[in-house]
Amino acid sequence: MGNRTATWMLSVALIAAPVGLSAQAAGRAQAEKITNGPVVEGTGNSWAVVAWTTNTGGSTVVKYGTAPNHLDQTAQAPYADNEATASQNHRVRISNLKPGTTYYYQVVSGQGEDTGTQAQGTVQQFQTRGTSQSGQSAHALGIVHGPVVEKTAGNYAVIAWSTNSGGSSIVRYGTSPNSLGQMAESPYAKDSGANGETHRVTLRNLQPNTTYYYQVDSGQGQGTGTEAKGTVQTFKTAAQ
Repeated sequence: MGNRTATWMLSVALIAAPVGLSAQAAGRAQAEKITNGPVVEGTGNSWAVVAWTTNTGGSTVVKYGTAPNHLDQTAQAPYADNEATASQNHRVRISNLKPGTTYYYQVVSGQGEDTGTQAQGTVQQFQTRGTSQSGQSAHALGIVHGPVVEKTAGNYAVIAWSTNSGGSSIVRYGTSPNSLGQMAESPYAKDSGANGETHRVTLRNLQPNTTYYYQVDSGQGQGTGTEAKGTVQTFKTAAQ
């Protein structure tokens, strides 16, 4: 009886071991997600560099185009898998762009390490430097960086973005993406140099632990009267 009992216990242990290891491995594997960015690190007449960070290894792809609903072009860099760090930095150089042109883009990190999952950012935009194809200076107002949520608390948030020239600084927001009925603004940002202008707006009297949708709006472009709007994005206030 003792030998039969020992043999049965050993068989159970051998069968259970792979299951336990698989569960442990599954616990370590993390679904792919973007932890920082994306940000436009630089632009030229015909190029732009976009970077972001994910929590684990994954592919490095940027989809882009000249319309927010038609990102029909792709640029990519090698699969990011630095064994020395937990998070992974992704950086893509987009080439052969047209000067003085607004582009929309979306970053994608797929084939997540150990999970095969995918993470993608919201559609954002940048503008290349230089002149347009017509040979005229590109003075129409455009968003060149951001928008980004610089800070959030239980009852306020700070939104910032940059334009290629001076313009108004307005954020429209609300708790539904289809109803941005509230507005916050800062004074008109006048372009004082070749690098454009930064806009920064504080949204006050927000509800804690609440998801808000927002859209930045820079109008009355300096010297042109043109307007530039960002895509609708989101943030969540802290709990109190």
